[in-house]
Amino acid sequence: MEKVSNSILLQNLLIGVIIIAAMIFASAWLIPVSWAFLFACLLYPVCSYIERKGLNRTITSIIVTLCFCIVMFFILYFLIMQAFLIIKTNDNVLHKIKEGIESSILYVQSKAGVEFYHQNDLKENLSKILGKGIELISGQLGSVGTNLLTIALTPIFLFFILNFRGLVKEFFLKNYTGSDLESIQEFVVKAMTSVKNYLWGTMILTIVTAVMTYIILLLFGIKSAIFFSVFLAVLNIIPYVGNLIAYIAILSFAWITKDSGPIVIYLAVSLYFSNMIQENILRPKLVGDKMEINAFMVLSAVMLGAIIWGVSGMVLFVPFLGIAKAFVESNPKWHKYAILFASGESDQKMRLRRFTDKIISRKNINQ
Repeated sequence: MEKVSNSILLQNLLIGVIIIAAMIFASAWLIPVSWAFLFACLLYPVCSYIERKGLNRTITSIIVTLCFCIVMFFILYFLIMQAFLIIKTNDNVLHKIKEGIESSILYVQSKAGVEFYHQNDLKENLSKILGKGIELISGQLGSVGTNLLTIALTPIFLFFILNFRGLVKEFFLKNYTGSDLESIQEFVVKAMTSVKNYLWGTMILTIVTAVMTYIILLLFGIKSAIFFSVFLAVLNIIPYVGNLIAYIAILSFAWITKDSGPIVIYLAVSLYFSNMIQENILRPKLVGDKMEINAFMVLSAVMLGAIIWGVSGMVLFVPFLGIAKAFVESNPKWHKYAILFASGESDQKMRLRRFTDKIISRKNINQ
């Protein structure tokens, strides 16, 4: 028995290694297909509604895909143009950042009575650090150009998935029957429900985050409030990591343009409380309760996605985690591993339900 279990474990590990290797080597094809699949899950209700009105599926898929491309084009155009406008109107941004860091370190040295860096060495080190930062950002922007093929392929695959989605159902109905078909149907229903709930919840959370951030930035008189609110809302799609990156960018810009420490501190406190509301109230209600996956698994998926597919993986691997959870729950051989995905909140809800059921049953007995 031990040899059998060890061989099964080795087989599963080998399958996992092969899958990861395939995801790395076939990323140029898998990334646009994965994005298209997610957008298709989001747009599927729209297509179904239009088709029920009597429009042909192919025409519906073309219309929905074109509308999607137009919306995404205007969002990207707005973000890129606003970013160039901010850089153009604030041409001394890097100089102010270097001066601010230098004055902060010198202030700490004067208060602590310990010299970490000599002033001339500090200027040279900061210039090198900022130069490397600019090179890194330029490299990332350059990689966007190399991924233009991915951006172009995503709407094409989106059209194909929307138009030929009935073939998948037909394939399973022809090749599977009985319990196998039931388990496949259970997996598809759970996976699609998990992905759709995650996407719709994330979209609502993104809109709410943009509105809250825009109001806060307006109250503090921060320039380009619309750009930074949309920027934060878009990065908020990446769990745990996106908010941190956006807050650093917003606070750095406020520190440069306002030249006032108290305003930056008050802004940071306001954004922190806004983030607390989003993460502890809105995200669990809109996203967390629908996925029912613990934070460790979500953060692990984000980090693994970043290693394999970069930024796309940080976004895509979270709904993929929901699909993996649905597969484990619908497969009898893997069902025992479903506990690894469970969140503490779901356990508390189960205990609360059991407690309320006991109270109701006692009341019924007394009556």
